[in-house]
Amino acid sequence: MLKIIFFVALFCAFFGIAAGATVFYAYAKDAPTLSDAKLRDPLSSKLLDKDGKVFAEIGTERRDYIEYKDIPKSLEDAILSTEDARFYEHDGLDPIRLGGAVIANVKDGFGAEGASTLSQQIIKMSYLDYKNKTLGRKAQEAYLALQLEEKYSKHDIIEIYVNKVYMSDRVHGMETASEHYFGKNLKDLNLAETALLAGMPQSPNNYNPYDHPDLAKKTP
Repeated sequence: MLKIIFFVALFCAFFGIAAGATVFYAYAKDAPTLSDAKLRDPLSSKLLDKDGKVFAEIGTERRDYIEYKDIPKSLEDAILSTEDARFYEHDGLDPIRLGGAVIANVKDGFGAEGASTLSQQIIKMSYLDYKNKTLGRKAQEAYLALQLEEKYSKHDIIEIYVNKVYMSDRVHGMETASEHYFGKNLKDLNLAETALLAGMPQSPNNYNPYDHPDLAKKTP
């Protein structure tokens, strides 16, 4: 009897894995193709006066680009602590967070808790409807996150995230956000200001220090 139960359980496990892989492939094969132009958004055009000062920007998004070498280590540490603690240990998907999210979703319903890594967040911002929490969208997100990690280095991925993420007030990217909210470059921020910018992407409008200063002080 024990042997029968063991082999039945083993068969069910293999069947479940095969079925899951089939469903994943069915959704993933229709995923869009990664492109550098899509991942690294275009910058707005700046108009200068005769003294070389910016008096207007053309474009719907405000964004100043910063390279990885110029991103403060304190900001990188704060981002990873908040968003993706095992960033340097996974290949685009975090099995530990994924397991916790599966349990939470079983208990509280599909979509109750996410397990998105930085790579998955970049994919959502670049290609997919992040409000659409369907199984198909999550499968494509996972597939593209794995591709992203194959094509780009970890430092490239952090650079893309820091420059792409939405920071409220039509501001995209943390360098632009630093200038917008604090009037200085990222490298000149103190620890509290750095922590605020790192936590803002979780709820940009709610943690906007101009509109909600009390909530901004509690930024995770």
